[in-house]
Amino acid sequence: METKANYVAVGAFVLACVILACNQATGINSIIGYNATILIQAGLSDAHAHLGYVILTLVNFLVTMIGVVLVDRKGRKFLLSLGSAGIIISLIATGLVFHQTEKQRVDVKDAVQALVVQSNQTAVVEFNADSAAKLLAGKSAAAPSTLVVIYSYGDFHAASPVVRSDDINAKIKINRDSCLPPNQVAAFFQNPFADLEKSKLAPLTIDNALITPVPPESTGWLTAVCIFIFMAFYAVGPGVCVWLALSELMPTRIRSNGMSIALLLNQAVSTTIAAVFLPSVGKHGYATMFFIFAGCTVVYFITAAFFLPETKGKTLEEIEEHFEGKKR
Repeated sequence: METKANYVAVGAFVLACVILACNQATGINSIIGYNATILIQAGLSDAHAHLGYVILTLVNFLVTMIGVVLVDRKGRKFLLSLGSAGIIISLIATGLVFHQTEKQRVDVKDAVQALVVQSNQTAVVEFNADSAAKLLAGKSAAAPSTLVVIYSYGDFHAASPVVRSDDINAKIKINRDSCLPPNQVAAFFQNPFADLEKSKLAPLTIDNALITPVPPESTGWLTAVCIFIFMAFYAVGPGVCVWLALSELMPTRIRSNGMSIALLLNQAVSTTIAAVFLPSVGKHGYATMFFIFAGCTVVYFITAAFFLPETKGKTLEEIEEHFEGKKR
């Protein structure tokens, strides 16, 4: 009996760890946090990109209410499977849209690095049609185009706001305060392995400076709709169900320790994605990141659809029978 009980506990614990890790690996925090930047890169104006963020927030709120209503009607397993499947489709669609544009982007990091003021390690980059041509070393620049600069001071990375060459007085200002966290506590949560004191003295490094042709407005709204669909499926599935399902899944005798460890893993994945997102986007593009998030969500879907038991209305004994391979 003790062996069976241990088997049940291990099975529930492993499921909890996989699901909570995959919950962050959908890219939810990065997509919400950089939503306006993503939409500007996709072709929307600054005003429309921020309107898109407002719509995304409303979608999250409204669909979460729908998920709360459905969670006890349709069950946790069904909603997690449905949500993760929808996330996969929307992420792939968003990645495909970005891929068409990012094939044309140009990295001008050397030209921007040359603009760094050595005395205080700052930079100001004006961006219009003429300056874009200069940054591109005389090559003709698409009109309009966007510029985003990924930069670092020591172990800390940051991204500038995205500016468009057709915006009046478009300018990027880079300084140490815009990159480094204000204290050691914030530094730990931003990058637990970084050395804040050394970064305060480190030179400004331009990791990437990406000039990308602005897609049509219609492409920007297509991307926005894909992200709204992503948000809707996340809200109705993982956003509502994951904590409820896992708290019901975990045996009482290991629930506190098991959920604590699983939550630690959840936050570790979240922190890792936050640390690598901007450098990865700078090097490989948004399309690659969306495809990676989609791949991680495939693992999520398989786990939810084929390994996670339905916990709605089930007793702990009935859930344990699932891990013991018994059929009811």
